[in-house]
Amino acid sequence: MKRFLALLLIVILMVPFIPLQKEKVVHAATLLNVLRVFTDKARYNPGSNVNVTAEISNNTSQLWSGDVYLDVYHLDYKQSSQIKQLSLNPGETKNISFIWTAPSTDFQGYFVQVTASGAVGTTAVDVSSKWTQYPRYGFLTEYPVGENSSVTNSRVKQSIEDYHVNSFQFYDWMWRHENMIKRTNGTIDTQWNDWSGKLTISWSTIQNLINSAHQYNAAAMPYTMNYAGLQDYEQISGVSPQWGMYYDNAHQSQLVFDFVDNKPETNLWLFNPANLNWQNHIFGQYRDSILTAGFDGIHLDQMGERSDPFDYNGNVIDLDNSFSGFINNLKSNLLSNGLGNKAVTFNMVDGAVGGWAVGDVISNAKTDFDYSEIWGKADEYMELKNYIYDVKKQNGRKPLVIAAYMNYEENTGTRYEAENAQLTNVGTNTNHNGYSGSGFVDLFGETGDKVEFSISVPEDGKYSLVFQYANDTGDTSTRSVYVDQKDIQQVEFLDQNGWDTWAFDSYAMVELKAGTHTISIQKDQDDSGFINLDSLTLGTFNEPSVRLTDAALAASGAFHIEMGEGDQMLGHPYFPNKSKQMRNSLKNSMKNYYNFITAYENILFDKDVISNDSGKQFVDISGEVVSGDASSNSIWSIYNRSKDYNIVHLINLTNNDTKWRNSASEPSVKSNLQTKVYIGGNENISNIYLATPDIDGGKSKELAFTSGTDSKGKFVSFTLPSLNYWDMIYMKRSFTNPVNDIYEAEKEVLSNVAVNNNHSNFTGSGFVDQFAEVNDGVSFTVNAVEQEDYVLRFKYANGGSNATRDVYIDGSYAGTVNLKNSGNWDSWQYGELTVNLQAGYHSVVLWYNSSNGGAINLDHLDLDKAYIWEFDRQITSVPAGYRVVFRVGEQGWIHWGTNGWQNITDTPLTSNGSKNSEEDFESSVGPFSSGTTVDFTFLWDDNNNGIIETNTDRWEGKDYHLSIQ
Repeated sequence: MKRFLALLLIVILMVPFIPLQKEKVVHAATLLNVLRVFTDKARYNPGSNVNVTAEISNNTSQLWSGDVYLDVYHLDYKQSSQIKQLSLNPGETKNISFIWTAPSTDFQGYFVQVTASGAVGTTAVDVSSKWTQYPRYGFLTEYPVGENSSVTNSRVKQSIEDYHVNSFQFYDWMWRHENMIKRTNGTIDTQWNDWSGKLTISWSTIQNLINSAHQYNAAAMPYTMNYAGLQDYEQISGVSPQWGMYYDNAHQSQLVFDFVDNKPETNLWLFNPANLNWQNHIFGQYRDSILTAGFDGIHLDQMGERSDPFDYNGNVIDLDNSFSGFINNLKSNLLSNGLGNKAVTFNMVDGAVGGWAVGDVISNAKTDFDYSEIWGKADEYMELKNYIYDVKKQNGRKPLVIAAYMNYEENTGTRYEAENAQLTNVGTNTNHNGYSGSGFVDLFGETGDKVEFSISVPEDGKYSLVFQYANDTGDTSTRSVYVDQKDIQQVEFLDQNGWDTWAFDSYAMVELKAGTHTISIQKDQDDSGFINLDSLTLGTFNEPSVRLTDAALAASGAFHIEMGEGDQMLGHPYFPNKSKQMRNSLKNSMKNYYNFITAYENILFDKDVISNDSGKQFVDISGEVVSGDASSNSIWSIYNRSKDYNIVHLINLTNNDTKWRNSASEPSVKSNLQTKVYIGGNENISNIYLATPDIDGGKSKELAFTSGTDSKGKFVSFTLPSLNYWDMIYMKRSFTNPVNDIYEAEKEVLSNVAVNNNHSNFTGSGFVDQFAEVNDGVSFTVNAVEQEDYVLRFKYANGGSNATRDVYIDGSYAGTVNLKNSGNWDSWQYGELTVNLQAGYHSVVLWYNSSNGGAINLDHLDLDKAYIWEFDRQITSVPAGYRVVFRVGEQGWIHWGTNGWQNITDTPLTSNGSKNSEEDFESSVGPFSSGTTVDFTFLWDDNNNGIIETNTDRWEGKDYHLSIQ
């Protein structure tokens, strides 16, 4: 024993001293590998047990035994720690599980890290009682007959374990759009063909998928149409053509969506969403889907913009404003049938700011979350961000899921030219335009014709063999695809507009081992038609574009439906299309991304996270081009604020343009970025943290910083260690509400203006001057204590010509303020604009654009609560302490007094820049004390000379009164 103790002492003395650290030391030499970390549920109820499992392997030739650590964080705070022992034989892999009890706080995200001998793995946990709070929407498309339930379960399980999918859209699961579950003599069929006739669907597989989703606490949402039926809808489903929509007012030609596949049986005939008989029928189908299949709600789709049609009786249907009524009636129908807890969402097709049907849905529909498919109206990053902002501003900040199909219009991946392959009984040519490479294969139409490619693949996995072709034969052609001399499948080549039209919608998906393979495409006895063949592409998602777009969506506050069927990425509006695959690098990046957006869901997606101004005045990075509008080849900054944090997202668009959907280049990695972030004059920063899915699995790191003030305003300065694709900097903030909600201009963020005190009667320590040229501006950060209408009252002096300035709220144009001559530079008055603000922190930017003019000095912004009086909203009472805004459609004056027309005043109505001709002039009076009566009428300046002429100008002819409560 003594000898053993002596030897032990020698060993101890030989071990170098390691000082105690707050965090565990990560050793440079990694003996182990944490292959993955995952949880047993998609989400957890507060207070429930969370099972975290780590798969760990021993890479050495020796026994390893030691501690495995579990650390759980909420943002910057360590929530919990655990330690367990593990032993691993050489080359052995084991799972080790931890049980962590989720806190009682609902709707919280947590970052989870497992560490063992320097090896690190990460995952995330969503503690939420409702999945619709953070809809990480995935998809399922395969319902094969005879699939083993364990195989079915594995597809759901992988999407949840790897990508935290908490809800699945069951795409094209139904028999018919107007008759979803096929029955024979009242009994559910065991299987049916889908609407296209291409797929056979198993009822038991649908049931198994729903059960698997529920097993992991995920939701199952059935894809449905809100207004469509298939051919022969009346005979098969009892749907009346009198419920339909028609091109003509004599119901001779019903609206139809033709897939141009020469199959009339796949045509979708469209019905009036406002027709109550149609609603009664289709709502019954929805209830059947929920009650019989066990779905958790209804996913509603539609076919996008079209001119207003006619109903059966010849009346015009206001189609783009009909969907909210349909949705709200559905919600009421579900509630009255005991299904009020089921979710409803609706696809706003071709979503964009001001897009077709968007305004009706986001303003009026009682969806549980919103969903929008993006097409050509929002092709740029900034269009996407602005659309997300607009939707969440108008829908009460409900969650938003975006369907954005990456690389959809591109044939991306490694390409092999057909003319360079081994050819049998075919020719090559160049007599049609648009081909790639040096030519294409033609004369490809006789039995035995073959093109054989030799390809090399970098890793084991799924590969999509995509054939670019031309076919102008007038019919669909087919060919057989062989992989390493094995017949894989027959593929179709659709008829195109001409031989100069090249398509890449023909593909076969195969599993390949890393290495060299032979791919043959040939005309067998059972194949048909002629084609020209241009190339074979290993259809692959472009990783930089996916990562940049996902960063943009999450930083803007939206979810992206893109993962499903285990590890299949969505790249096509027809969800079963698998013509592109992810390589391992992108799979790993997506795992980190979904860990990240789950762990940090509270500062990405919560209702109190408000996107602020998109100008470039808030972030400076030494030596770098920083933009607020996603300019090409820039670092794009997105500035958000929540209840407790200022959040700055930096998205690295270097080497790239402004388009999100198309292939992108890998950004240049940036290091040691000297960064300044400008903050509001009433804000103070106590801590700054960096988190990124690109480093350390997303774990937060605290950054040292300094605070200061320069000619632009108040700032914090820090060094950003690196920027790969996306960095998120979140800053712990306190806010001091100014006395009487007066925000001094000289303390805010200043752009191309100066501060002075050489005129009298200002408030605070000075005022802003030299506010006289294009791109001059002042950016305020204000706190709206509750959602209200507010009057923005800008105190200014103007000793010259009349001036105007544009106002932006959180980056969106809100209106124009008129700042008329005040008499001299020592005389101050107010220019006003009324806006509605959600409770929280907002940017209010007063900016000189090219359409503005005149010079002003700016003293402060007074933020006052207000009630708005309009001719179509004639309020009769107002709370004490509020201003009263009069918003009208004509130039003139408010002629007003109090308590029986005492102290009469004429207050001019000024233009506010509104495009609504009924609301483009406004002014405010007040505030007033309780018990006051405000008496008022209007004098209209019909000759627009700005001079009160009581005998010439037109009186409204009616007195109005307001009671101050």
